[in-house]
Amino acid sequence: MGIGPGWSRLGVAALAALAALAVGTHEGAAQRTADRASVVIERFIGTWDLVDWRATTPDGAVRFPYGEEPGGQLVYTSAGRMSAHLMRPPEDPSDAPPQHAAYWGTFSLDVAAETVTHHVIGSSQANWIGSDQVRGFRFESDDRLVLSLGSNRLTWVRVPTT
Repeated sequence: MGIGPGWSRLGVAALAALAALAVGTHEGAAQRTADRASVVIERFIGTWDLVDWRATTPDGAVRFPYGEEPGGQLVYTSAGRMSAHLMRPPEDPSDAPPQHAAYWGTFSLDVAAETVTHHVIGSSQANWIGSDQVRGFRFESDDRLVLSLGSNRLTWVRVPTT
């Protein structure tokens, strides 16, 4: 079931109920689907710090596209908005500016497929503007989110609220 931008708990329940009616399932199944989607959405909401970005080559070698200590922050809001910043810090502060990528937009979830789609509105990479960036997701814990695309695996840790 896909959950698009601008959703709410009521919207999730209504979508699940309509889906259940369309396939002839009963109200209890629709409610369980809506409850599961709502729980997954709630787990996404918040601010996340990038702690690891690794890519595995076909021969099994591991490389770190933004270094072994990448910088980055990912934000998901309850209004269906998102923003991401990824940075490879310079080796020496006097080096050239760091490698940096940033984008923002809305997001949607496909809970069944375990994917999150970032619908890009603006980006430091012009070819991403207007695109949909689909990532696999899984939670290693309540405070650890892994997003994946092909051989790339980005691990994010939730920033505690104060």
